[in-house]
Amino acid sequence: MRLHRHDGAIDDLVLLARQPSTQSALASRKLIELAVTVADHLGVEDEVIDRTVVAMEAHCSADTIAMMEEDLDILRSDWKAFIGRWLPTVSPKDWAAFGVQAESMLDRLSHQVKLETELLYDHALRDGVVRPGGLVLH
Repeated sequence: MRLHRHDGAIDDLVLLARQPSTQSALASRKLIELAVTVADHLGVEDEVIDRTVVAMEAHCSADTIAMMEEDLDILRSDWKAFIGRWLPTVSPKDWAAFGVQAESMLDRLSHQVKLETELLYDHALRDGVVRPGGLVLH
């Protein structure tokens, strides 16, 4: 994901969700920022990355590739539902439910970031998008 800084934003939001409901306004703002970043990332990613080719070059089986694509489609759908439920603002009265749902969703999103980083880092190095040890850009 864009500079793969999502992990920091995700971690920040999870920590906020564990705080008292007085943090709901800040959590709403952070969730909006993350939603915009994820939307931008997904739009660009679909245009420039053929995940099947990347996964095949990483020596993933056809079944693994199909499962990864299905998992990503489910994550996208669940992410849209999550965003639709909790934006534009997280109500303090719904804070406990938000915390539970946010932790689950953000854990899944973080896992996807890590998976993409593992699969795409070599491509980014080869294409000159990043230098060794640098952040993944795509």
